[in-house]
Amino acid sequence: MKINEIKALDYQTDGDLLTIPFAETSVEAVLALDSAVLTVKTDAGDPVEVLAGYALKTATVAAADPTSVTAVYTRAVDGTAAALDTISARLVESEKENKLLKAQVSAATERSDFIEDCIAEMAVQVYNDEV
Repeated sequence: MKINEIKALDYQTDGDLLTIPFAETSVEAVLALDSAVLTVKTDAGDPVEVLAGYALKTATVAAADPTSVTAVYTRAVDGTAAALDTISARLVESEKENKLLKAQVSAATERSDFIEDCIAEMAVQVYNDEV
């Protein structure tokens, strides 16, 4: 999975804390991450969840592997946490619906192209029969 385009092994919430073990990255990349809106996606790029309203609390680099960084985030604004969660959930649903609509439009376009090809082929046959 990826969180804001950085490879993550997992993520876990515990009250106001969010822990993310990142892999194949640098501490600089994690520190530069916009933690106000953390977008979780599958490796294929499908949206999973949007986590909003967090601020970086700590970033720990593994001594054995400097590309392994564990970040701990905390809620940045307690009063708006529930509203941000609602907005985040709606955003994920909207992205899923958008993906479905794009697939439907693509399928309809393919059908339309096929029908146009059939009509053109029939017109050629009618023309050849008349000549």
